[in-house]
Amino acid sequence: MNELSRISGLLKQSYDGRPWYGRSLLRLLLDLTPERAAAQPIPEAHSIWQEVLHIIAWRQFACRLLNGQTTAKLADNENWPPQPTADPAAWQKTLDDLAHTQDQLQAALDRLSDDQLQEKAPGQPDSFYVLLHGILQHDAYHVGQIALLRNATRDAK
Repeated sequence: MNELSRISGLLKQSYDGRPWYGRSLLRLLLDLTPERAAAQPIPEAHSIWQEVLHIIAWRQFACRLLNGQTTAKLADNENWPPQPTADPAAWQKTLDDLAHTQDQLQAALDRLSDDQLQEKAPGQPDSFYVLLHGILQHDAYHVGQIALLRNATRDAK
């Protein structure tokens, strides 16, 4: 198994598989109502919905780099996009956008070779290897926050 296959497998597991650290991102989100996703049970903390929008933003950033685009770091409003009004259509769109980033990342991995992993991402100080592992780590970090927020919204009811 080559390195890209391992990274691809980790990306699939963390999104909708059985990662070693607990529930996958999608499994934490699928049964949430828009109201629960939008809730802010911890003062000064983001909502689950905001966390998901943040994950999407960084996955889109990575996809642009993997597709050869030079891109600046995300502006504050891109890094933490505004949360839509809590309605089922808006929440479904967010889940669809997240799924789209998963498909885009997997497609980008399919176009890379192991040799390209050591190349610098366009306009970035780090390699594609660091970028991809960064996305995995970033997702895992925010999955942990989402899991805590799920518990807090459950307890708040």
